[in-house]
Amino acid sequence: MNSSLPADIFEVMHELLHLFRARMRDELEHAGEGLTLNEVRVLMFVGRHPGRTQKELVDHSHKDKAQLARMLAQLQEQGWLEREPDARDRRVRCLRLSAQGQALFDRLHQARQALAARLLKDWEPAAQQQLMALLERARGSVQAAP
Repeated sequence: MNSSLPADIFEVMHELLHLFRARMRDELEHAGEGLTLNEVRVLMFVGRHPGRTQKELVDHSHKDKAQLARMLAQLQEQGWLEREPDARDRRVRCLRLSAQGQALFDRLHQARQALAARLLKDWEPAAQQQLMALLERARGSVQAAP
């Protein structure tokens, strides 16, 4: 077996993700309402995980806590996002999309789905399912590794 194959696998996954994100950036120019890519990432995270906390977003994004707090305040001021106190701990802020933010999330999610479908149009559904299973297995191995 080629000794560099495991590292090459991660390099190809990195390149693939980079290519997908570059194409997605192009899509955002048309649908992104002038938001930065990082702002869109925050809105997409909140849209996929409503009610998550600012701390969970910091942990997920690996961004600076203060930088994210400023971005969240801007998104809230612009009407995209709502930050509500947690019912159990009033110091904790839970994140939700506003109605305007949800409408943008829906448009961006559809654009992302359409882009992914176009990029994998030559792949049979069975091959896509097989790739997904292999990637999930790889994720599990990485998560379990010391």
